[in-house]
Amino acid sequence: MPNRLIHESSPYLLQHAHNPVNWYPYGAEAFAEAVASKRPILISIGYSACHWCHVMEHESFSRQEVAVVMNRDFVCIKVDREERPDVDQIYMGAVQLLHGNGGWPLNCFALPDGRPFWGGTYFRPEQWIDLLGQISTLFQNSETDLIEQAERIVDGIGDSNLIRIPEHPDPITIDLVSKAYEQLSWSFDPELGGLRGAPKFPMPVVWRFVLHYYRVVKNTEALAQLKTTLIRMAKGGIYDQIGGGFARYSTDASWKVPHFEKMLYDNAQLISLYANCAKLTGDKFFLDVVEKTIDFVFRELTSEEGLFYSALDADSEGEEGLFYLWTRQQMKDLLPEYGDLLADYWGVDGAGFWEKGKSILIQPADDAVFASQQHLSEVELKQLVRMAGNVMLLDRNKRIRPALDDKVLLSWNALMIKALTDACKVNGNQQWLDASVKSAMFIRDNFIQPQGNCLRVWKNGEARINAFLDDYAFLADAYIGVYQVTFDELWLQLAEKLCDYVIRHFSDDSGPLFWFTSSDSTLDNSEPEIARMINSADGVEPSGNAVMAGVLISLGNYLEKGEFIERAHQMLINMQDRFTAYPSSYSIWATHALTLANGVTTIAITGPEAFKNAAILNRRYYPGVLIAATRHKSDLPVLKDKFVNDQNLIYKCQGNTCTAPVNSIVDLVL
Repeated sequence: MPNRLIHESSPYLLQHAHNPVNWYPYGAEAFAEAVASKRPILISIGYSACHWCHVMEHESFSRQEVAVVMNRDFVCIKVDREERPDVDQIYMGAVQLLHGNGGWPLNCFALPDGRPFWGGTYFRPEQWIDLLGQISTLFQNSETDLIEQAERIVDGIGDSNLIRIPEHPDPITIDLVSKAYEQLSWSFDPELGGLRGAPKFPMPVVWRFVLHYYRVVKNTEALAQLKTTLIRMAKGGIYDQIGGGFARYSTDASWKVPHFEKMLYDNAQLISLYANCAKLTGDKFFLDVVEKTIDFVFRELTSEEGLFYSALDADSEGEEGLFYLWTRQQMKDLLPEYGDLLADYWGVDGAGFWEKGKSILIQPADDAVFASQQHLSEVELKQLVRMAGNVMLLDRNKRIRPALDDKVLLSWNALMIKALTDACKVNGNQQWLDASVKSAMFIRDNFIQPQGNCLRVWKNGEARINAFLDDYAFLADAYIGVYQVTFDELWLQLAEKLCDYVIRHFSDDSGPLFWFTSSDSTLDNSEPEIARMINSADGVEPSGNAVMAGVLISLGNYLEKGEFIERAHQMLINMQDRFTAYPSSYSIWATHALTLANGVTTIAITGPEAFKNAAILNRRYYPGVLIAATRHKSDLPVLKDKFVNDQNLIYKCQGNTCTAPVNSIVDLVL
């Protein structure tokens, strides 16, 4: 018989719907049962693409004898961390306080009111059964001690919100940001790219800062490290050589062996990063990666509505990575004339060999060198690789596919919309532009509620779960991006409304940063509030607070709202000790600090050729330059009183000061 999770829509929760464990979804019903039955709570958190979550589900949660103990002694709650990052933050914070680290699956024990007192990550079946017995005995015999422990943990979680304001803050200058870059550069891996050590995560937030820093300061080491990283990733096993798209991380230092799940948030941010690097360098290699990665997202992660699904699993047929692996014989059977040559090109049986006679496709040799060895031109090699890749992709699609997590998350979709607008700026690709607008409009019509709040998750034709700071911040940033390629002022208006809502309902009275959860009293507040969090650190996704700082800077300049810019400035002042000391965890803060330090420039373009001139500027990488364009009279503050009939005018402005307009992009000096 299925448990209560059968009524949920999350693919991760549904994976546990037929467990003999009497799982509850996170909510008021579970907490009421815990209070009524006087049992402790087990809160188990994971996500659908998590390999070790699958392992623990199979080893422990599917076993009747384990379920008997769990059902008897605990109220058991299953949580999809991607649906409920607010819940995950609290219990991950508890486990990190207890052990100094964390991960998924996350298994945390709590009092009936939800306050955590113990937890860990993955447990082998025998460890798990033993732990259940110990926790149950402690709760029966030492409840007072557990209450004291829970109070200390909740206090510790609350203390993690404290941002120490510098007693004597430095002004936000390029020299200050250079301290962050110098600190970060000690972690560079100059040979293999990325940051030193293993496993290696792509960390696009870090390389976005490095890219911006090079453009402003012209530090050649920054550009060299960035290019090495992006090239090594795109030639490694972390990148799907025939299907496009990046896996979540590499288990080794050389980007060879990925943890094979593919996440939307990684691919969206990497599309933006590679697109901006293509704009900076003009190197078609980076644009090719953008095109293949977008093709992957359109092919495998896009819904009929134009929304974007969350992830592809690492496993297929119960084996990690099986879907993506090849043997030389498979390639020879599929490509009789060129199989051996292409197997060598992709390192099959050589540098790409992994295990069980199978290989991960990588590019171990430089194309020019390999083409010369094979007596081919580089053009001939690229044509051959493209042809073979298409044939292999069609054949691979006949295999049993990894599971798809088809829930739609607002924050991740916003990252993908922003990615498409960033990519569209490079070459004006109409398909990418249309996809970004289609998704942006659907979200406007279905996620944003009449009273101004947003919902986070779309599944089975409906939106649900109150949105968090990241959702609002990423969406406002995405809508600014849509404006910058369409110049339809609707998108700036929507971004401003989102920003106003965040200021009203997420502000912290003690400082300029924002809470992760809303204080809107009109929303459902039936769940216990264990702790309210302020999340300021970047991870594999940027911090919602850091993104909000960037949104405030952009909107403050487009709308000429000095209070927005001042709030962003104060946020950066308060965060300066963190982004200078720990730049890998606060890279987006450092990026926005560099924007303010170098000065924001707005380019106001009016007249019949406004959109054409804006598109030309969009092809160049100018961080800190905001483009506004109109072919008609506009009340947008940055464009107001700058339109003259039948004249093409281009204004360069900083703050409220503009230079005399020029008539051609050629005459514009940036």
